[in-house]
Amino acid sequence: MQVPYRLRLLREEKLSKDLQAAGSSGNYGTTGTTEVKRSTWEHRGEPLQLFLEAGLAAGRQLFALLLIIVQVLGPHSHDNIMNCDPVRCGTYLSYLCEYTKAHVRCFPLLAMAVSLMIAARMVLNHRLYYQLLKHDLLISFEPLLPSQDSLFRLLLWCLVNALPHFIMNIWLAHRECFHLVKLGDLASSAEKLMAANVLHDAHQVAVFYFIPAVVFLIFLFSSYDTEATLLPLSKFFEDDFEASRTVLNRVRFMREKHVVDYVQKGLRVQATNGELAIGEIFHELAEATATDAPTMRTQRGLRAMFRKGDEERSRVTWTMWPAKVLLDPRVSDKDTVIFRCVWYFFLVVLGLPLLFVLYCLSTQMFKDILDVWSGQTSDVAGILIESGHFVIFGYLSWLLYRRTVSDTS
Repeated sequence: MQVPYRLRLLREEKLSKDLQAAGSSGNYGTTGTTEVKRSTWEHRGEPLQLFLEAGLAAGRQLFALLLIIVQVLGPHSHDNIMNCDPVRCGTYLSYLCEYTKAHVRCFPLLAMAVSLMIAARMVLNHRLYYQLLKHDLLISFEPLLPSQDSLFRLLLWCLVNALPHFIMNIWLAHRECFHLVKLGDLASSAEKLMAANVLHDAHQVAVFYFIPAVVFLIFLFSSYDTEATLLPLSKFFEDDFEASRTVLNRVRFMREKHVVDYVQKGLRVQATNGELAIGEIFHELAEATATDAPTMRTQRGLRAMFRKGDEERSRVTWTMWPAKVLLDPRVSDKDTVIFRCVWYFFLVVLGLPLLFVLYCLSTQMFKDILDVWSGQTSDVAGILIESGHFVIFGYLSWLLYRRTVSDTS
């Protein structure tokens, strides 16, 4: 990876002055070329470091989800999930049972797909940030709160709908005990519940399902902040304070929403002799969207120009827009080509857990269809929920392929 252009010029100019001073005093160093050291923070933008960072972030989330999947989809899932037999719980309650059971099973599968999407988005955003910083450009990513994300709200909805399933299961298993509970005598009621192992069953449900689910949501919540793990300002000055301060004074600033809308309209830079450097793309983006670019419009003009893009962006959670810049096939410099190859390998790795999600959803839907065919009509409620999750999963997978493969080729 190359040192930022201005920083490299400053260091070469300083080296030249030092050599001239040494020559005038007769103190010559050893002959040969002097290699300019790159900044220590630049390794943060290398492919291996990026994928390792994203893997650690997603790995914590996937581990919590796998704990749930083993309990609700594994060979012993019947011990943790309610039997929705109409004879046991009644006809109408069996439909509610199948409805909530589908949410119990689909929550960790959908959550796995969402986690992988955020990991891919994290790699692209961090790669773009460090590449821009190498070219003396600074981008400010728009904050995306989990409460503003429809997928995060959907996960919360699934978890809320899964809770009644365990409540019904505990109630049906200990209904005789609950009839003996008196609200006016809490101490006696608590003793009866403990004697009937009601609290023990509730504790088991919390341990194998809700505690891992809450842990996952906490990790997922923290991963929404794109800039939380980016380069601290102190690290930028770590190598050469004076040179870094001079470079920082010349850094141009860009906002993500302006860059997104410009990229979506299409880059105008043309390859020369079939070759294109990533710096040429960044130069075009800077001239069009940077705050100190000579062709910059007024703030009122910018708001009018990008208002339509803001409305469109509010309806699409992940556009994966940095892929259009970082994965442009016209860019032929070595660093970009390596990242492009490693990215496609990363997509293959992501495809493995996505195939696992596809297998689990398809298998469960097939089982429920067979149950309906055999006369268990209450499984229709579960099939509807599973079909909806299957459609959402297919959309996310298609969006990942389109934004990072189809639109960049």
